[in-house]
Amino acid sequence: RFLPVKVTRCPRFENFAREEPTTMSSSPYQSAASLLNDHLRGGRGLKSLAFDPSRSNAKRARVDRSAYATVCKTVQHLPAIDGLLDADGGRLRRAIGFDSMRNKGMAYVLLFELLFSKYRSIRGGGKIKRLIAGQEKALRAAAEEYRRRNPGSVAGADVRFPRYVRVNTLACGVSDVVSSLRDGRAARDGGESDGAGAEEDGRKRGPQMYLDAHVPSLLVLPPSSSSWLNSEDDLVRSGRAVLQDKSSCFSALVLAEGLGIGAAPGGGPCDYIDACAAPGNKTSHLAALVRQAMNGSEDSDAKKDKRKKRGKSNPKAKSTIYAFERSSARFEILQQRMELLVPKSSASEVAVCPVHGDFLKSDPAEFENVRAILLDPSCSGSGIVNSPDRFADEGDDKGTRRVQSLANFQLTILKHAMSFPNVERIVYSTCSVHDEENEAVVSTALEEHAAQAEEEGVEDGDRWTLASPVCLEHWERRGRAVAGLTEEQARCLVRCDGLDGDETNGFFVSLFVRERLVGTGGPRGIIVGSDGVAVYGGEFAPGDPDSNDAGPGEDANGDAAAPPSPGAERKDPPAAEKKNKAARGRDKGPRAKAKDPSKSAKKREKKLAWKRRQAQQKEERL
Repeated sequence: RFLPVKVTRCPRFENFAREEPTTMSSSPYQSAASLLNDHLRGGRGLKSLAFDPSRSNAKRARVDRSAYATVCKTVQHLPAIDGLLDADGGRLRRAIGFDSMRNKGMAYVLLFELLFSKYRSIRGGGKIKRLIAGQEKALRAAAEEYRRRNPGSVAGADVRFPRYVRVNTLACGVSDVVSSLRDGRAARDGGESDGAGAEEDGRKRGPQMYLDAHVPSLLVLPPSSSSWLNSEDDLVRSGRAVLQDKSSCFSALVLAEGLGIGAAPGGGPCDYIDACAAPGNKTSHLAALVRQAMNGSEDSDAKKDKRKKRGKSNPKAKSTIYAFERSSARFEILQQRMELLVPKSSASEVAVCPVHGDFLKSDPAEFENVRAILLDPSCSGSGIVNSPDRFADEGDDKGTRRVQSLANFQLTILKHAMSFPNVERIVYSTCSVHDEENEAVVSTALEEHAAQAEEEGVEDGDRWTLASPVCLEHWERRGRAVAGLTEEQARCLVRCDGLDGDETNGFFVSLFVRERLVGTGGPRGIIVGSDGVAVYGGEFAPGDPDSNDAGPGEDANGDAAAPPSPGAERKDPPAAEKKNKAARGRDKGPRAKAKDPSKSAKKREKKLAWKRRQAQQKEERL
C-alpha cells in the first residue's frame, strides 16, 4: 500500500493539496464529510453530487443512505452552527480552531452530531473530535442559547407532512387503492379480520386515510405511513399509485380544471404540452385529468365495456400530451415513468408523447392543435421544506445571483409559451417561495406581453391575463402584490407555505388565459367522502395523536410535525400523548405478546453497558 503524500512546495499543486485532507481517517463520518466538502466548494445540490457519474467512483461508493441523510441534516443546520460559532466575536470558532481546519466538512458534521442530532453525541475518534470535545460544555451552552434566541430556526424540529398518495386513475379506481391499502397494511400487522364483521372492521384493520379536500383522487395518510408506503410498495411499483406531494398536484389540476367544468381547453379534445416534464408525475396526472374530463368520470373502463357490449364504438378523439425534456438522463427516466403510469389501454383517449428536446427551441407552427401548456421549469426549490438545498440560496451574493439567473430563464421560457398563437391557457408553477421567481416573473411577462400586443395590434380578446383557478377557490393562501402586481392580480395567484400550516411543501401556481375566456365554465363540485373514506380536515396536524405517531413511521432524527393548519383542532399535548400511547398499545395486540422478554432484556443491558463505557472514556479524555 502507498502512504499518502502531502504536496507543499510545488505551486502547481498547492490548490490540490488544500482541497482534501491528506491524512487517512477511520471516522464513521468520513463519507459524509467528503460529500459535504464537495457541496461547500461547488455549491451544487447534494443529490446531484451524491449520484453524479463524473464524481470519482471511490467517493460515490462511500455515500450510502445513512451518510447522505447525515449531510442533509447537517446542511439544514449550517446557519445555526455558523451562528453559534460566530457569537461573542467568534470566540468558539477560535477556541476549536475552525478556520485552520482543512476538513471543514468533517467539523460541520461532528458539530451537528454533538449539538443538534437525536442522540447529541459523536461516534469514533480523531483530531477534530478531540478539538470539539475540549469545548463541549461551551458549545452545548451556545447551542441552547441559540435555540432560545431563534425559536423558529431550522435548529428546531423538522416539519412532517401527511403522506399523500395520488391514485393513478389511468390504471385503476380510488376504491381499488383504498382496498389494497387496507388489506395490505392489515396483513403486515397480522390484524386481518374475518367473519361477519369483516366489512365493519375494515376501517380499523387498515391505516387511517382520508380524501384530500382540493385534489380529486388524492389520498391523505398519516406521516407514519412513510415507513411502509414507499417506492418499494406493490401499489407504487405497479403504477396504480403515485407518491406525490399535494402542492405539486396543483399544476395539472389548474391546467385541466382551472376555469371550471365545461371549459376544457379548445372546447373539446385537443393537444397539450408539458414543457419541463421529467420525471413525469405532473405529466401522468395531467393525462389522468384529461381522460377523466373526456369520459365524465374516472370509471371510464366500465363505461367502455358497456359501450362494447352495446356494439357502440368510442367516438371520442384522441388528445396528445407532448412531454419535453432536454436532458438525456432525465429523458430516460421520463420514458420509463410514462410506460409505467400511462397504460396502452388509455391511448385511444389520451396519449403521452415524450420529446427529447429543448422546449425553447420548439416551433409553435408544428403544434397547431396545442391549446394548453404546463410550465414547471427549473427553480431554486426553496419551498421544499425538508430539502437541504433550499439553504443554498440564502444569505450570500452567490445565492442571490443564482435566484436571479433562474428567474431570467423562467421568464424566457414563459414568454416562449405565450408565443404559441393557438394556446388558450398556460400554467406557470414553481416549488420556490422567492418573489423573484414567482410574482416578479408573472408581472414582467404580463408587462412585456402587453407592450408587444399593443405594438402588433393584437385584439383584446386574444391578450393574456391572469385568472383565479376555480378548482382552488377554497384555498386561502394567495400571491403577493409585489413587483407591480395589483391586489386583484395577486388574488389570482396561489401559494403554499409548509412552514405556516399548509401541510404541504411551498409552491406557487399561476394561470394565464386569453381574455375572452375569463368567466367561462362553471364551478367544480365539492369533493365528498366515498368508499368509507372521509374528506381530510386536518386530522394529522400537530397536536392530533395520529400526526405524532411514534411507531414505525417516526423519523430517525425524531422529526416534529408541521405547524397546524388554519382551523385545525389542537389537543393538550400531555393528554394527546397519553391517548396516543394507549392507542398504540391496543393496536399492537398479538405482536406485543410475541416478543421474547429475555432478548429484550439482553439488548437493553448491552446498550446500557455500551453507554457506561462511552461515559467512562469521555471522562478519561476530559
